[in-house]
Amino acid sequence: MRNHGKRRIKDFCRITVLWLFAAICLAPFYVALCYAFKSKQEFAKTKLAFPTYLDLQNFIDAFALKNYFNSMKNSAIVAVFVVALIVLVCSMSAYMITRRNDTKFYNFVFYFFQMVILVPFQSIMFPLYREISQFHLLSTNRGLILCELGVYMGYYIFLYSGFVKSVPVALEEAAAIDGANRYQVFIRIVFPLLKPINMTVVVLCFLASWNDFFLPLIMVQKDSAKTLPLMQFFFFGEYTSNINLAFAAAILSLIPTVVIYFCAQKYIVEGMIAGAVKS
Repeated sequence: MRNHGKRRIKDFCRITVLWLFAAICLAPFYVALCYAFKSKQEFAKTKLAFPTYLDLQNFIDAFALKNYFNSMKNSAIVAVFVVALIVLVCSMSAYMITRRNDTKFYNFVFYFFQMVILVPFQSIMFPLYREISQFHLLSTNRGLILCELGVYMGYYIFLYSGFVKSVPVALEEAAAIDGANRYQVFIRIVFPLLKPINMTVVVLCFLASWNDFFLPLIMVQKDSAKTLPLMQFFFFGEYTSNINLAFAAAILSLIPTVVIYFCAQKYIVEGMIAGAVKS
């Protein structure tokens, strides 16, 4: 009985701590929803109280904001291209590095990419700005895509390398005996087996690119090339008196990331389980 009572106390403390962490994590979303669905009059009377009725006028006004759809288009173009190139380049790079890890060159390449992860972004942002400026790629989607590729590649090559090691080499040898070359082996045999890690990388990379703020802040000066996080930053600075409209615009920008995460959530779980079982 005494052990049963101790176990109940431990379970109660564990659940209480989890609920506290959940409340801390969900508090910003609650504040955003309260502000976005309140009119100016109700917001002036009740700051953090739940809205008495859902006022959609803030969302209607957010859609009518200047450059809002253009900023969303820029964010979508950059995120889609970055995700596609990361999946293609990092999967192929990790495959070659993993299968040729017995050579000094590929080992050097692998550790070189890992060193990129350790370099603080603040130490490279001004040299990166200068290089992009010399190639006349400032305030362009192409320049922003190249910058994000360089910043993200090291981390995702590390993720892919760990998963590629779990792919049986015997499958590749059997395909090679049937006459397939190295590219055919990767495209037809290895890449389909990387589906769990591919979906994981798609979600993580899309979230990182869509929500990226520092790179656009440095590389983008023109209003026509601003992404959503950058547009919202200047929006808060210019329209601080209309905070309800600002939160409504922020919530609208969250919709694509939430949809993609929940659609691919099961693949992320499958990838973690598959990696744990195979390793």
